Amino acid sequence: MIDKKLNAVIDQQVKMADKTKDILVEAHETYPARAWIGLGALLGAIGCALVAGYLLRDYGKRNIEYMPDMGYSEAWESQLKNDYREDYAKYTPELPPYVAAWGTAEMPPPPGTIYRGQQKLDIPSGDEGRAQAGRELTNPYANASGKDLDEVLKRGKALFRMNCQGCHGVDGVGNAPVTKYGIGAPQLANQTVSQKYRDGEFFHIITYGINTMPAHANRVNYDDRWIVIRYLRELQKGK
Repeated sequence: MIDKKLNAVIDQQVKMADKTKDILVEAHETYPARAWIGLGALLGAIGCALVAGYLLRDYGKRNIEYMPDMGYSEAWESQLKNDYREDYAKYTPELPPYVAAWGTAEMPPPPGTIYRGQQKLDIPSGDEGRAQAGRELTNPYANASGKDLDEVLKRGKALFRMNCQGCHGVDGVGNAPVTKYGIGAPQLANQTVSQKYRDGEFFHIITYGINTMPAHANRVNYDDRWIVIRYLRELQKGK
């Protein structure tokens, strides 16, 4: 039974091969040899053109962008960098004066002025400045109580976890993942640290940084620094 099916398949393939042969012979007799040569030359020219276009392409030039308004919106981004000003200029009538001048949509305050709500620390950085801050600055939330204290601690906890826990740990015990890679971070909840630094000194440290800790003045505003310190004092009490 299997042999009969196999023979039938072989016979069918032979017939198809013979039919293909007849078609090729007929095509050769119908079209002159020159036609085949011309067709081959045309295909070769097309291939050469494609290769030349590939080799001569300027790969340092940016391709055509699809829907550029999605990437360069009319709404100016606050962190717009100088590198993208030329791209924005392609799709917008003109750059606002402040973007053209500073390369950012977030216009800095004029020299010698401060923006509304800003408070400036008039104490220099360094060890002497930190000691001065410890003597002269007091925490406005040090004596908060009741509902006011609850609100302060709630916000302080959120600020601490957003800005401090990465190095000092969730509870301020210095068990953050970065400590496994040689980045030392003090145990802020330790009683020794509590006694060593006054509130003003902590405020100075948050503002200017210390040792490997960078300044956080641009991350935590003036008032929130005091709130974080008030929350830290609760951690040092073991709460």
